[in-house]
Amino acid sequence: MFDTLQSRLTITGYLAADSALRIGTGRVSALTGTELPVIRDAHGYPFIPGSSLKGALRSYLESLVRGQVSPGAEDMNRFACDPTGSECLDADQRQVLKNKYQNDDAGLAEAITEKSCLICQTFGSPWLASLVRVRDLPVVAGEWFDQFDVRDGVAIDRDKGTVAVGPYDYEVVPAGTRFALYITADNLSDWQRGLLWLGLRALERGDVALGGFTSRGLGWIRVVESQAHLVDGATALMDMLGGAVAGEKVDDERAKSWVAAFRAKLNGKGAHHA
Repeated sequence: MFDTLQSRLTITGYLAADSALRIGTGRVSALTGTELPVIRDAHGYPFIPGSSLKGALRSYLESLVRGQVSPGAEDMNRFACDPTGSECLDADQRQVLKNKYQNDDAGLAEAITEKSCLICQTFGSPWLASLVRVRDLPVVAGEWFDQFDVRDGVAIDRDKGTVAVGPYDYEVVPAGTRFALYITADNLSDWQRGLLWLGLRALERGDVALGGFTSRGLGWIRVVESQAHLVDGATALMDMLGGAVAGEKVDDERAKSWVAAFRAKLNGKGAHHA
């Protein structure tokens, strides 16, 4: 899968906090001014770990894909792993494949990929490398002026209706803060590009929540000023690596065929509502 570089889709832009945003470090003993601080880089600036955004995007797309399958379908895991149940390819199944392809690494990789669900094929799993990489998102330089808010909170016991934990305070990054976005995806099939494109559009609409305390209204974000570029083919890739070109600019019209390929992939796997 990664033995050759065949194409690269790059997505850039900004992630803007429509509401206060909290991606925390847990409780700390150091003197920070709050019990639950937000995560900071070495310079004390807030940032969003790439894994946090990738996880939220993956979760959204899992629900999208699973929504195309009839509830209770036995083959649900061919589309997206059950988030509270079994994996699409468990340890016993992986061992069977390893025994079958003992001296054929390429065959083993192909078989594992084919047996994995659509989401794992794209975003990776413990047995399969991800094709999508999300960089840590730094706060936009020149727009950050050491702005943090501290809020009070409690946890209520649902049975007794009394305070179970707290009071405590927690730190948030205020609404309006922007972070720089950079996503790359190598060697995607057209259907995988379509899947990722639908995820990008969901981020632009503000459909994806991020971080902690989202049930309290925090964590609503949007991607703004996004641009997507595709570099495809050996010559174009060499030009890109040499810094000559950014690649073909992609818009919704260009991506229509990708989304169509994703729909066809779902239909090919037997989705009931694609």
